[in-house]
Amino acid sequence: MLHSEAHVWFIKPECVCDTSILQHCQAILDANENERLGRFIHADDRHRYLVSHAMLRSVLSRYADVAPSDWCFRQGKHGRPEIISDNQPRLRFNLTHTPGLAACIITLDDDCGIDAEKLRDRNNPLGVAKRMFSGPELEQLMQREGQEFLEYFYEHWTLREAYVKARGIGISFPTRELHFSVEGQEVTLRFDNTIDNHEGNWHFQLIRHDATHIAAFALHDPAGANKRIRIRNFDFND
Repeated sequence: MLHSEAHVWFIKPECVCDTSILQHCQAILDANENERLGRFIHADDRHRYLVSHAMLRSVLSRYADVAPSDWCFRQGKHGRPEIISDNQPRLRFNLTHTPGLAACIITLDDDCGIDAEKLRDRNNPLGVAKRMFSGPELEQLMQREGQEFLEYFYEHWTLREAYVKARGIGISFPTRELHFSVEGQEVTLRFDNTIDNHEGNWHFQLIRHDATHIAAFALHDPAGANKRIRIRNFDFND
């Protein structure tokens, strides 16, 4: 199925409260994940990490004959996790979580990235945009106020995050050299000449999962396959 599709899965971690499910979630994490889980100071952050990482393991097991607890990961140069396996399909994935929402994208062979954000006020978004957005995007942002300002900022922020996560290059990448245009449901990207890549190799999509969250994903699609995107909600009881 993944030969012609990419799948995006969502869950609201705060809605997962059943003690037996939470015990199951912790049981399927590996030693490194459980060690990191124990380092969280705030209970909300710990809960979100637990549910989102357990969801990812459970989702991956829907595509291969591997138990959720048996997946092994390694980290790339900039921290992007990848599956360690010589005997399984070349599943590619990316995970994101923010207060109120977690999401992952699953593909076969193709690099992918996803980012989700809660639409909320943040410290100095204009200062962030001046460092990260292209000149035309910054100009467009400064013409907006209130909720329109907030939505434009988070649309263009999540698209950047999704792109750099898909490439595994980290947010230190010169994202001012990326110019995203959003027209309704259509997202296009233009690179400055300094970037060795091609706009036509990428597919982007913004998803409004609910009234308070926005997500964006980037999918490397050099063959122009125009894969079908399937969006699903995950439930540990299914």
